[in-house]
Amino acid sequence: MHLLDDGFAPPEACVQWCRARAYPLHVLDDSPRLDLDWWNHHLREQGHEIVLHGRDLDGRVVDRGIAVVQRNDLQLDSELVVAEHDALGLLFLCAAWRSAHASRRATRRVPDVFNPYAEQDPLAKIKTVLDRCVKDKRIPEPSRDAWSGWPDMPGVGVPLMALFMWAVGVRRGGIRAQAIDQHGVSTLIHEGWLEEPSVSGFTLRRYDRYLELLGDWATQVGTEPELIEMWLVQRWNARVHEARSGARAEPTLF
Repeated sequence: MHLLDDGFAPPEACVQWCRARAYPLHVLDDSPRLDLDWWNHHLREQGHEIVLHGRDLDGRVVDRGIAVVQRNDLQLDSELVVAEHDALGLLFLCAAWRSAHASRRATRRVPDVFNPYAEQDPLAKIKTVLDRCVKDKRIPEPSRDAWSGWPDMPGVGVPLMALFMWAVGVRRGGIRAQAIDQHGVSTLIHEGWLEEPSVSGFTLRRYDRYLELLGDWATQVGTEPELIEMWLVQRWNARVHEARSGARAEPTLF
């Protein structure tokens, strides 16, 4: 654990919530509903040769209408993505999954990953970053003038990149990359975490501190970091419900 987080323990509500959940059911089966028509239309409009799919209520793979995508589908060679470049297709599936999730803070938009200054392939820069993550299971080194520590990722913010890194198994200091959401970080700040409150401003070093904290809490609770992250997001939503209704509410299942 980071020295600044020494003694910062998971709340009892987090302990109880996580111990009552199972990783395969509550993490891997987490399934928001996507508007495939919207996504595939906008992907075509941007010039991408990518088609996203989902599953209907009978479990059949479909490429139109409203469909569900499980978190377990966020992986390379997923049957829910047809794309010339597998990693780029997965990035857009991650973006669609995040934006469709009712509990998470994300806007439904197709990330503009084109590099307007490229002389040849305008997607070369983002493809290089994604391919290195897939091959090496680590973030490529940034340019010397990159203050944040993140590589140059046109149109891709920290939350989306973090989810992509989780999907392909990137590790930081031996810890698997985890999703990060503004709602979850807001819960950490509310519980007393002393860090930058805005996820968009997270440097790679701050993100590493976040990973260490999730990993340490998971060890203390006897669970997985993914469930800790889910509790943080759900606790924010529960507090919003409390504020609106005037009644205390506990985090529910995704």
